[in-house]
Amino acid sequence: MTAAYNQIKSPVWENKQEYPLTKESLKMLLEKRIPLIRLKEFATPEECEMLYAQSQLLNFNAYEDVSPKIEKVGITVFEYNSISKGDYFKEVEKASKLRDSIFAASFNPLKRIMMKFQECGAKVRIASEPFYGSYYAGLIRKIEHGTQTHIDFAPLEQSGWEVCTIVTQLSWTFYLKLSDNNHGKTYIYDRQWQPEDEQYKLDSYGYSDTVIANKDPIAFQPYVGDVLLFNTTNFHYVEPMNGQRVAFTSMIGLLPNGEIIFWS
Repeated sequence: MTAAYNQIKSPVWENKQEYPLTKESLKMLLEKRIPLIRLKEFATPEECEMLYAQSQLLNFNAYEDVSPKIEKVGITVFEYNSISKGDYFKEVEKASKLRDSIFAASFNPLKRIMMKFQECGAKVRIASEPFYGSYYAGLIRKIEHGTQTHIDFAPLEQSGWEVCTIVTQLSWTFYLKLSDNNHGKTYIYDRQWQPEDEQYKLDSYGYSDTVIANKDPIAFQPYVGDVLLFNTTNFHYVEPMNGQRVAFTSMIGLLPNGEIIFWS
């Protein structure tokens, strides 16, 4: 934990604006110097509708012990960390087959985002575990009731997994369906998690707003077809959405050797 903690110390943002995805902006985001990257028109309206339509044929399951309710299709290490690594990997093949059947009937956003990273000079792969194989990557998720203020950082949450060896963590979210009411924004604070913040932990993932006192957030509005990337070691939350907010997403981590891994 000490090594990971040392890695996430960083200067404040150089400014509070969005950047397009380039080799330089990706480096700046990984170094926590900028708040977010937006890939505009990552997919066409037709592609978004096809993937959304496929998702509606499936059963969404809510995260356990998470409030407000968040629903998703796919599996996460977050859910299995308190169960077992073995149980997670038993479900990977089944979850991956379902995900790939959705891709076959629409398109593959996971492959597309990884190619975008490769175009920026990054070496990317799906995370893997000795004796188990590849992780699962790619959730279709509904966050329509908002979230608590939280962070996502595998070295804090997934001790003993390959993903706990990363030195910084991003997420990417690709928006498929949004009700037209300009709600459902994500708020990101220029305030990174520190070990002493654990005293403010409320439950399985949320933190008291004490951790963001006197900090101003940047808020970004999602749009169908866009992808948003940000550093999840910054405290953040999603505001409630009176309607639909369906997206495809996964985590991204930078390993000490410079590789970038994807997982859910």
